[in-house]
Amino acid sequence: MKTEFGIAIKTFLLMLLITGVVYPLMLVAIGQIAFPSQTNGSLVQIDGRTVGSELIGQEFKSPKFFHSRPAAESASGLDPHITPQGAFSQIPNLSRATGIPEDELKALVELEVERNRVANLEVFAEEYANVLMLNLELVKKYPQVYAEFLGREG
Repeated sequence: MKTEFGIAIKTFLLMLLITGVVYPLMLVAIGQIAFPSQTNGSLVQIDGRTVGSELIGQEFKSPKFFHSRPAAESASGLDPHITPQGAFSQIPNLSRATGIPEDELKALVELEVERNRVANLEVFAEEYANVLMLNLELVKKYPQVYAEFLGREG
């Protein structure tokens, strides 16, 4: 009976070591090698400063940016995407706040939706726009409007 108990304890400890330590470390190592950006959270940087993640929605308070959908409309509240209609509905206010023409903002949204459609093999994906990517494109395309965000004098 004692030997059976000893074998059971040793087996338990070995399995704990394998499944609780070795296996997770192996997965992290493989992830770091094969998918370094995704493993590290798909972080997005501007001028060496981390500004967000492609995978997790950020809250934008300024009227100069597109806004994520309210948490009630997203099961987790962490969804970084909005529907094209949600993005288009924000264009008039965004145009007023920034002075960027509405047709340029509409083209920006359409480009982001198309980029996501192509990235997701078109057939399988619903149409959406990544709010962070839209906002980063605004900052990149109109640095004078977003000088404050970039930490530069306008």
